[in-house]
Amino acid sequence: MPVSYNNAVKAPNQEQEYTPEMIRELALCDENRLHFIKEHIKIVTGDHGVVKFGDYMYPFQENLIHDFINYRFTINLCGRQQGKTVVVGAYALSYAMFESHKTIGIVSNKEASAKSFLARIKYMYEKIPSYLKPGVMVWNEKSVKFDNQCQIMIAATSKDSFRGEPINLLICDELGFVDPGKANEFFNSNYPTISASNTSKIIIISTPNGMYNLFHRLYIGAENGTNTFKCNKYDWRSVPTRDEAWAEQERRNLGDIQFNQEFGCVFKDTYVTIRDKKTQKIKTVTIEELYKELCNE
Repeated sequence: MPVSYNNAVKAPNQEQEYTPEMIRELALCDENRLHFIKEHIKIVTGDHGVVKFGDYMYPFQENLIHDFINYRFTINLCGRQQGKTVVVGAYALSYAMFESHKTIGIVSNKEASAKSFLARIKYMYEKIPSYLKPGVMVWNEKSVKFDNQCQIMIAATSKDSFRGEPINLLICDELGFVDPGKANEFFNSNYPTISASNTSKIIIISTPNGMYNLFHRLYIGAENGTNTFKCNKYDWRSVPTRDEAWAEQERRNLGDIQFNQEFGCVFKDTYVTIRDKKTQKIKTVTIEELYKELCNE
């Protein structure tokens, strides 16, 4: 389908007049991606509408961008509704705009989620000043390609996602919620291609979804130093606007079990409901407690 060009979507190889100030800013954005993200990317917030990202960026989001820039492999454990997707999307756009001949692959637990991820990136691009933008060659719900020959592709996580594609930046969104079998097949299929390059990157980001899945295994491996991922953990306390009063309200509304997983970034306190064979009583315990109880029988 042909691209519909307008003031927001720049045509490829479009002529552009530059002032000295524009040239200096373009060079600065190329050299300093954090500056570009903070000063030129706009995001949509629930309370303030469309804002410049730098005016509302949390310290943990800036830390994430620093790690995306400086580490090849990062795995990031974050709570719900903390702005983790927007910060990864902003970095992905900066990578696509200021690199050359690179391919970014974004996978999520569902294709609809991956499409939503790409839609956010496209919105960010549309709000950037024209003189900073590369031109657009492909612009649809599953892929974007710029005239610097960088492209962004999305897919649901499966063993066939990006098979045969030379991915330079792989982003795995909400990996904890991908079926464990599919997640393992995808990783085993794509990791060898990515690791063959000395500069390719992997960014994994998710809220926890219990133990014994790929995200949990990779994150615990990073914590223990048995793999080379740089790990980060940012729970609800990483958001400056959230305090103990907010947490207490959410605990009352969600319950401790759900709050701990959604906002507390807790793996081991994933709960299950069981029936005691001896007493026939139904109780809720953590997986860790259940494991210890079974070992003692």
